[in-house]
Amino acid sequence: MAKSAATTRGTNRGIGRWNIASRILAAIPANYLFTSLATACLARLLAHGLTVNPAEASVAATLLSFAIFATVALFAFGLRSIARLWLWLAVGSAIGGSLLWLSLDMGGRL
Repeated sequence: MAKSAATTRGTNRGIGRWNIASRILAAIPANYLFTSLATACLARLLAHGLTVNPAEASVAATLLSFAIFATVALFAFGLRSIARLWLWLAVGSAIGGSLLWLSLDMGGRL
C-alpha cells in the first residue's frame, strides 16, 4: 500500500473527527451568533450614529450580514489553529454583545 506524504515524513497530522466537528460548529452556530450580533450593532450604528432611516439601516446591515457570515465560514476552515478560531469568535461575540447591550441600554429600540 502507498503511504501518505504525512506518514512518510514522520508526522501523522491527519484531520481528526473532533477537528472537523469543531470547525463545523464554529462555521455554523457560532458564526450565526457572531454575525447576528454584528448585524444588530451595525444597524444601530447606522440608525443612531449616522442618522440613516431605521428601515434602510436594517436592510443595509442585513445585506452586509451575508458577506460577514460567508467570510467567517471560510475562515473557520482556512485557519490552521482551532483555538485561535474559537478565541476570535468568542472575543468578537463578547465585544458585539456588550456593544449591543450598551446601545440598547442607552437608546431603546431601533
